[in-house]
Amino acid sequence: MRADLRALPHVVCIDTEALAREHALPKCANVILLGAAARFLSILSVTQLRESIARVFGSKGEAVVEMNRKAFDIGHAAAEVKA
Repeated sequence: MRADLRALPHVVCIDTEALAREHALPKCANVILLGAAARFLSILSVTQLRESIARVFGSKGEAVVEMNRKAFDIGHAAAEVKA
């Protein structure tokens, strides 16, 4: 199945759970995935997506915002390496 997926355009296989554990961000796998997907989304820019993290997580404090921005950046970088 992976071979079939890899034959398609814009398919990137990333173990978001492993990346989250590796970077001590156990609750951020979904934001890592968002960062990876951002390379292929044309609806919003990377800047807009990063800014939205502050709006979504802002009520939880600056540390949570920064943790999720870091997770976004990790996913974004992982998709570049594998794309």
